[in-house]
Amino acid sequence: MGVALHGLGREGLGRRDGDEIARRVPEPLAGLIVAMERTLVTLAGENGGRNELHALRNTLSDLCVLTEETPRIRRAVDRLVLAGDRLGEAVIAPRGYERRWRSARLSKARQALASLERTLAGARPSRIAVRLDRDW
Repeated sequence: MGVALHGLGREGLGRRDGDEIARRVPEPLAGLIVAMERTLVTLAGENGGRNELHALRNTLSDLCVLTEETPRIRRAVDRLVLAGDRLGEAVIAPRGYERRWRSARLSKARQALASLERTLAGARPSRIAVRLDRDW
């Protein structure tokens, strides 16, 4: 069972702690989910941009290294990458459209992250994670 991303509004990141997420996904992945939440909110903010898009992709890369690749995880990661890219496009949208576009695209990105979180509930560690002693 996944968790909706609570409290990610205009004011910034909600105070959903890593313990709440860790109850649903393996411990090493909980911190990555929290980091992605923060990155999405920053990306949607006034100063969001290229650095946040890179941060989102880097965190997703870390997640992929730690988890055994399955078609479900791959699709969930692809959805989040696409949603993040579209959110990034909304940041550079023409004046007048950006607020409405950001809001709608942040909502889609939140949905993609929630879907990824639900998918990771059944994830198994990759061989690399086991070898690096970062398995669960």
